[in-house]
Amino acid sequence: MPYWPSVVVKPDTLRGVQTYYVNLILDIIFGAFALTVGIASILLTTSNVNAAIAAAAIIGSAACGLVIVFVINFIVALMSVIRMHHGANEYGPDHARNAGLGVLFKWIGTTLSTLAAILVVYLLINGTSLFLGASNLPSTVFVPLLVTIFWTAGVGAKAQMYRFMVRSLQPPETRRWADIASFLIPALGVIGIAVVGYVTVRILDVVANPGAVTSEEAARLFSLLIGGVFLPPGLALIGYVIFLSVYAKTRRRLDAGLATLYRAVPPPPAWAWPTAPPSAPANPAPAAPPPVTPGNCPTCGATVLAGATFCMNCGARVRA
Repeated sequence: MPYWPSVVVKPDTLRGVQTYYVNLILDIIFGAFALTVGIASILLTTSNVNAAIAAAAIIGSAACGLVIVFVINFIVALMSVIRMHHGANEYGPDHARNAGLGVLFKWIGTTLSTLAAILVVYLLINGTSLFLGASNLPSTVFVPLLVTIFWTAGVGAKAQMYRFMVRSLQPPETRRWADIASFLIPALGVIGIAVVGYVTVRILDVVANPGAVTSEEAARLFSLLIGGVFLPPGLALIGYVIFLSVYAKTRRRLDAGLATLYRAVPPPPAWAWPTAPPSAPANPAPAAPPPVTPGNCPTCGATVLAGATFCMNCGARVRA
């Protein structure tokens, strides 16, 4: 349950968790595009020109989808981390500490992933120079391995971000799954590092022995190189699906806690329902006349009614 006065309005932490839920959906879409590029590049073994053009079209369209989703994902992630940072103190000091670690891992992951994306663009533009000229060793040969390492470290930092952001808020039974997902994402990225590392070593061997490779094998190495680069963000899709389930349960838990707190807080007096004033009787009874006090005549001493001017007995004037 959030601390006062965060209950007056919807807490920023709850808004941040809801935005991160959307962010995970975008990460899953991004991973699906990356996995499409990676698997299509690895499985591309055709020597037919038309089939090669079709495969290149699939890879190119998936790469365009990667760029679009990457930009949208960056904007949504920025909104999420700002809300989580503003609401770090809404659920106590334990959540504030974990949210601070989540923000730190967010910026580490963003920096590494951005560097990897920039190097991917550079690789797609200048990647064909890897196999042009066997007499010299181009510096570009190490760029794919560097991209894969950056991307693996980036998705690993993002996994830790997702883990720490709701560490103090999630249901206790989901903590084990969050730990598994945060370990699984960088572990699967090692597969991409192994593939790209193998291709890099093979390219170094080709440079050392120019006649040991054919044009078909060179094209095969290039496709393996592109596919291995996209494997870390693509295989991270599995961990993102687990985190999506964790964040869905956390969001429902926070909604239930906030609703319980709303019901427990009494409304301020100014918001209370006005009560009607006490109603007066419809026909009030007439007031009784004041009692009449009798007096005595000063002449004959007879009793004279109050308010009388003359004595009824002797006719003398008793009042002016």
